[in-house]
Amino acid sequence: MQLTCTDIRQDTSDVTTYWFETSGDIDFIPGQFLPLEVDIEGETYQRCYSLASMPGEKHCSLTIKRVEGGLVSNYLADSFSVGHSLRSGSAAGDFTIQLVDEQSLLMLSAGCGITPVYSMLQARLAQNPDADIVFVHSASTPSDRIYVQELEALAKQYTNLKLIWAVSRDDELGQYHGRLSQELLQLQVSDISSRTVLMCGPEAYMQSAKTWFDALGVNADQVHHEQFHGAIEKVATSSGDQSHTLSVNGTEVAISDDETVLEALEKEGLPIFAACRAGVCGSCRCKGDKDKVVSSTTGPLSEEDVEQGYFLACTSQVNDDMFVEIG
Repeated sequence: MQLTCTDIRQDTSDVTTYWFETSGDIDFIPGQFLPLEVDIEGETYQRCYSLASMPGEKHCSLTIKRVEGGLVSNYLADSFSVGHSLRSGSAAGDFTIQLVDEQSLLMLSAGCGITPVYSMLQARLAQNPDADIVFVHSASTPSDRIYVQELEALAKQYTNLKLIWAVSRDDELGQYHGRLSQELLQLQVSDISSRTVLMCGPEAYMQSAKTWFDALGVNADQVHHEQFHGAIEKVATSSGDQSHTLSVNGTEVAISDDETVLEALEKEGLPIFAACRAGVCGSCRCKGDKDKVVSSTTGPLSEEDVEQGYFLACTSQVNDDMFVEIG
């Protein structure tokens, strides 16, 4: 599918929202992401970005944060303009509004992690205008908040939507809550233990939230999340100068201890799709011998998947020769 940019909005100093007209209806579930193909100086790169819009229309929006050293995010921020086009695959992802039914919700987001949560908020209110929702967005400063006008308009329209801005610093007007904490959640969401949680944000934010939930009596099966990872840290497997062999569909691929499986496969030009390259989307899923794979994160893979030998090529290294199945 082709996406043609129709508008661009600078949300914060490092976050931009892009609106696109599409060549056909986009079939997706609120909360999912789109795998994009971006051409930069003759090379094609794949990345995944969460959809902020609603399904069923021939337009969509993506909110993207500039990442330090990020090839695609920096290209889009600096060189992409209205009228330019991108290619997209089918939407994917398991962090969706279908995770919940009619129960009351606590929706948490931090930074650009607001994108899929905002999409799910719109969908829930469209489905049930009387839905009981508490929406908490965390930002460093008031100027770092995203979707401010849209969220405040929704909170004004729906009295059953409680909107909380958790701002860490520079709150000169005293109109925002402070940094998100266990105490803030306990004070503002008195019935938190009975709510289903949908949240998305950086890894440290997610870990802190899980600790608070445990203390506040929220069962783990009530919590659904998607993490926005930073740069993947490679695992120190040994000296880094040993070489192993991957057998992939009849092709022998050399891989060193300090290479990820994705790097080794791409070096040989083997056909593997890797969109987010950060252990989030699962598009580079492969299968091998679980005892020979060392992964920094398993992302969306289930415990059963990992036990069967599935791993993410972008976050995994090997410590021995191994057969690999792509997909």
